[in-house]
Amino acid sequence: MDSTLHPGINLDELEVINKLLFFSVNSLNLFSFHFKDHGKRIASSNPKDFIKEKISSIFKDKKKYSIYLYCTPRFLGYVFNPISVYLCKNSKNEIKYICYEVKNTHHEQHSYFLKINKKYDNKIYSKLNKKFYVSPFLQMQLKYKFALANNKNNFSLNVDVYKKNQLILKTGINSKSKALTNISLIYELLKNLFFSQKIMILIHYQAI
Repeated sequence: MDSTLHPGINLDELEVINKLLFFSVNSLNLFSFHFKDHGKRIASSNPKDFIKEKISSIFKDKKKYSIYLYCTPRFLGYVFNPISVYLCKNSKNEIKYICYEVKNTHHEQHSYFLKINKKYDNKIYSKLNKKFYVSPFLQMQLKYKFALANNKNNFSLNVDVYKKNQLILKTGINSKSKALTNISLIYELLKNLFFSQKIMILIHYQAI
């Protein structure tokens, strides 16, 4: 279970975190968030525009939503996000859409979009057919089962991978919700030094 920093970045309020000493948007810093890592993967395009366009085209919904992105930020310019999660919330703070943005070690990307109608036990459950190679050591004919929980204190995502009806892999994210401050960033630095590099090593370790 990954317990590293996954801040819920409000994509409408990037100017706020850009004022932090150790966190920058689209420029090098100790921690940074770059548009080119997400969405359309274009340096000039806020990922929220990609999400809004997809919701409009897939679900024919043009309502206004607050879009939060949970991902690992760059550390000293480097990052690898096997999965990033967009939560689209309405004015009542209810999650109406989710996008699971998946990447592999070749820097390719695929996005799964879901419309949310119900929660069970304060979690959102989803089943998806695999449509994209993440690890080079897991075949395509697999199914994902997601269980997502998000509240003011915690963000968690459990991902179970099935081959037919057999569970073959369990993974996930568990991140405490905390405000991004200079102090909290230093704490995360000391706790999770070189986390993205470790993820890359573990993915390739599956081949052994």
